[in-house]
Amino acid sequence: MVVNQLNMEKKQEEESAKAECTHHDNNVELGFIEEVDDELLLTNQFFPSKVGGKPVWLDLQGIPSAASLTCKNCGNVMQFLIQLYCPVDGESACFHRTIYIFCCRDGQCHQRSAQDCFLVFRSQLPRNNSFYSSQPPDRQNPQNSYDNSLLTKWCSLCSLCGIPSEKKCAKCGTPYCCRQHQVFDWKHGHRENCTSAAKTPIFASNDYLFPQYDVCIDDDDEDNDNDDADSKSDHPTDSKLTGENYHDYIKSDLANQITEADIKSVEDHNHDEEFLEFKEKIRLQPDQILRYKRNGIPLWISSKDIPSSSDIPGCSCGAKRIFEFQIMPQLLHYLKIENSQTSIDWGILLVYTCSKNCLHNNNDKSSNGYMKEFLWRQNYSSAETKS
Repeated sequence: MVVNQLNMEKKQEEESAKAECTHHDNNVELGFIEEVDDELLLTNQFFPSKVGGKPVWLDLQGIPSAASLTCKNCGNVMQFLIQLYCPVDGESACFHRTIYIFCCRDGQCHQRSAQDCFLVFRSQLPRNNSFYSSQPPDRQNPQNSYDNSLLTKWCSLCSLCGIPSEKKCAKCGTPYCCRQHQVFDWKHGHRENCTSAAKTPIFASNDYLFPQYDVCIDDDDEDNDNDDADSKSDHPTDSKLTGENYHDYIKSDLANQITEADIKSVEDHNHDEEFLEFKEKIRLQPDQILRYKRNGIPLWISSKDIPSSSDIPGCSCGAKRIFEFQIMPQLLHYLKIENSQTSIDWGILLVYTCSKNCLHNNNDKSSNGYMKEFLWRQNYSSAETKS
């Protein structure tokens, strides 16, 4: 009886939240993957939004250490997934502001405890700071703004993954964050290239990292939602796919892997209103990998695993956390992750951040300039592991 009452209260709370925020689709900004045209534009001075590769740190002091980026399930250092440059208008302390997401690469860890497989950090700086010019960078001629001595002046980063180094190659001095990364690099090329003078290429990429892409942000044109039927394509997202079938589609080159027989096998009575809305919302722009609306409402992919306010922990400063953006399942395709039952997986990833944009965490001195935030993973079905 108590359980039923709690479930009813949670459902009422979710419905109330939706009723209060029916504007959640207005002014949503969408993120799309783009190939990297000029790698200089993905360096610190240009405050990039990007997927994969090495993180581009905003605050060059107090960067999270390998110890603070360790998966609680397997003990390995998490990999950089995505960063989003998202300053807050009207807040001088947030003139520059970037949010970072890291994740464990081991899909089995995600099955055991997804919540322990992601870490989110927020960093922010005022316009006048110790690292960057107060004037905008020259994006037309990026070489005029690029400073190759900036990183070496303030920090030493792991040659493999780009987080603070704690070890060095005894022969050439190449920096690493941990023994594991040093061994990996040694087996994947450093043995042949090790010299007496370490010189890690600024844009070095390797098989350890997720593929690197630029993220382009654009406004969501809600006026197109009511276009006539002629604008609808034969895209599989318009077919009668359930969450799990759509999930398979997303992870298999975004096309051509689901047959008509697969679609017909779906039981129509299992339709999920939230999922149907999700399909309709992304119909015209199915390649979106991110939706941004600070203090908005997420676009749910399922009616299951929708968090209540009690599921979202408050910030350590005492302020409540608010929804800021979500990562879409389409990103899985671009990460080139093997499609198997033990691979990394999600429906959507929801990022909640401090409503006050606090600057320091008195309970965690390990990441002075980087505040931990909260991520909730919503799955395609209740059969999957809950965050």
